[in-house]
Amino acid sequence: MRSWAIAVAVSLAASGALAKGGYKHHRTEPNEVVESAAPAHVSDPDGSWSVEATTSVGACPSLIPSKLDVAGGKIASAEGAPVTSWGYVDETGNIVARFTGEGEHVARFHGVLKGGKGAGAWSSSTDMCGGTWKAARQ
Repeated sequence: MRSWAIAVAVSLAASGALAKGGYKHHRTEPNEVVESAAPAHVSDPDGSWSVEATTSVGACPSLIPSKLDVAGGKIASAEGAPVTSWGYVDETGNIVARFTGEGEHVARFHGVLKGGKGAGAWSSSTDMCGGTWKAARQ
């Protein structure tokens, strides 16, 4: 049990590092004009995404869908797993989602979608398992 908790914590920490991005802070001089290091808008996440999930801890029922459709920054549909979905993608590309299967099996999913790629971690406290995921725009 302890090794499972450590593995999930490491997986979540790793994806958290991805989600925080790589923008560096820059100190300005009083009269210096600096352009923002962060883009004003990340490419639009709306559209279809193929998802490949890998389980690294435990054994779970298939809760992560193989395809997500994002519309208006929200998960509009999920295909490939018998789940109901909820989630959103914020203006910087961070995605947070929850997938609920039969018998109240729940997987939490987070990471980053930028450009045509995505990556992050997922975990299920109901099934004591977790892993990582990758996505590509279709």
